[in-house]
Amino acid sequence: MSEYGLVESILASVQWDRWKFMLSAKKLCEQDMAVVSHSHLDHWATNLVQKDVVLVPAEVTVPRQLLNARNILRVSYSAKVRPLHLIKLGAREIAAFVRNESIRHVHASWWIIDSQKTRVLFIGDLDAPDVGAVRAFVGRAYEQDLKVQGTILPSYGGVSTHRAREPTQLSETVTKLAYALHDVYRIRMAALPHPIEAEWADYNAQALQIML
Repeated sequence: MSEYGLVESILASVQWDRWKFMLSAKKLCEQDMAVVSHSHLDHWATNLVQKDVVLVPAEVTVPRQLLNARNILRVSYSAKVRPLHLIKLGAREIAAFVRNESIRHVHASWWIIDSQKTRVLFIGDLDAPDVGAVRAFVGRAYEQDLKVQGTILPSYGGVSTHRAREPTQLSETVTKLAYALHDVYRIRMAALPHPIEAEWADYNAQALQIML
């Protein structure tokens, strides 16, 4: 399988928060799995109760609807759902990797999903200051010969939250980031419409019903 074919298979193999990529690519996992990035309820889908396994950062508060669910796997650092190796990254790990101690907070945990040395970086939600950290992280990964072949980012319209100075800031900065990652590093870009589809994306996911 080609490198970018493997990226598509990774995208198709996992439910990312409340989004799925409806691709014809071969799924890599026998288990029906989901990965969650943070505690905000608009990122938790109602179908999570039906999954074989749901990977959740250890520090994240699980919604009451799932408190007794047996499919929740809390992850402190990494987990394996063969053939995928998944690594959770918080602000501390990101800051150490890019050698920038000023990174003390990110809106959501990041995940690196690895299979056969092909890596996808999943970021389910962003604050405006996180954008620079993403660019630094990908650049550092390439310097360390740990290149990222696919990236999943949220696609915003106008937002007044997420530490944005003005409603268009986050949309504009994520767009510039996506094009830069694609052009400089030849990364395949995947988008989570939050709420709009992304013109910069090679793949746009489909949103699912949220758990409220």
